[in-house]
Amino acid sequence: MTEQFTGDARQVVVRASEQARRLGHGFIGGEHLLYGLASADGEAGTVLRERGVTPERVEAEFVRLIGPGNTANGSLFDTLDRDALTTIGIDLDTVRERIEAAFGPAALAPDAPAPRRLGRRSRRIRRPAHPTGDLPLTRRAKKCLDSSLREAQAHSGGHLRAEHIALALLAMDDGVPHRILSAIGASASRLGAEIRDRYRDGGAPQSVTR
Repeated sequence: MTEQFTGDARQVVVRASEQARRLGHGFIGGEHLLYGLASADGEAGTVLRERGVTPERVEAEFVRLIGPGNTANGSLFDTLDRDALTTIGIDLDTVRERIEAAFGPAALAPDAPAPRRLGRRSRRIRRPAHPTGDLPLTRRAKKCLDSSLREAQAHSGGHLRAEHIALALLAMDDGVPHRILSAIGASASRLGAEIRDRYRDGGAPQSVTR
């Protein structure tokens, strides 16, 4: 897929990955893509920043909602779908806090040994703060990029631009990116409409299928 990315689309993904590593997250999610869009050059990033969706504000709300990661290669919580679990009343942050309170801050690391008994901390291997290697996409992030590619193939000769990623992400229902935008005071639907309207004459994507 990446060979079809234009320069600004590549920049979105690169900056999303950089943020994920810097925060210690073992995955790239829609929230990281939103940061990448807000910090990247190009038309979509300009619209977001003009409406107050700056990389600084996106990251501040992101950290407030999700928090930084704790392990280098991810944990159980990096592979779970936060949004799906939230809809059935499971708050991963609360679960994480309870587990770490009982077994220690590294209890969720993939190589953490089982504790000897409840309430006592066992010896654990300290891991570097930043993930290494390629980071996997979450289900929602992959869905966003797949939708972006389909739109690019339909309207832009297969050249995937940052606008395609932005419109696909903004069109997705709910999720952490929408919670971040809501906290900032921005409307996903209005941002999407402005991106479409402003750049329609320049060949920007006309619509995104949910």
